[in-house]
Amino acid sequence: MSAFTAQARRFFDALAPGWDARCQHDPRKVAAIVTLAGIPAGGRVLDIACGTGVLEPALLECAPREILAVDLSPAMIAEARRKLSDPRVRFAACDLFELAETGFDTAVAYSAYPHFPDKARFAAHVAGLLRPGGRLLIAHSQGRAAINAHHESGAAREVSVGLRPAREEAEALRPYFSLDIVADTPEIYVLSGVCRAAAGG
Repeated sequence: MSAFTAQARRFFDALAPGWDARCQHDPRKVAAIVTLAGIPAGGRVLDIACGTGVLEPALLECAPREILAVDLSPAMIAEARRKLSDPRVRFAACDLFELAETGFDTAVAYSAYPHFPDKARFAAHVAGLLRPGGRLLIAHSQGRAAINAHHESGAAREVSVGLRPAREEAEALRPYFSLDIVADTPEIYVLSGVCRAAAGG
């Protein structure tokens, strides 16, 4: 485990018990983001850096066969398990880059992308977890200025990398994904596309 990863785990473990009280999510935006993911009924979904399971109720509305929700922080996963028990959802405390399970129809990274500093490695690895034609959705329910203001202050700056304009961030994804959504507004930040072929990283 890298020093960055170990530090991020400690950071989120410490914040997990009060996370839901300090981080609010507009349910309308969450629902819209999940809609953009285009999850097929009966599909397999990977929720990357799921935190306390914010997306799971909305993801379940799409009738997936299975959701694998992973997070680096065992304490975040414990909070998620406490809030939700559904046989379609598996929560796992693990480093995304150690995950080897493949064949997912959809991968979603909601409110998490700044915590993956090596964007090219992220893109390659997630492409390898998806089936060819599977979709990756990276999304924030705030604009880039607000996201960066949060991640570039206090202790968060030690475990985050500020977002660049979406069209610039998209370049790391293009070798593996055909992008069809690139949104960078004061209200939302989204990158999404379909996997060209199996990859690895």
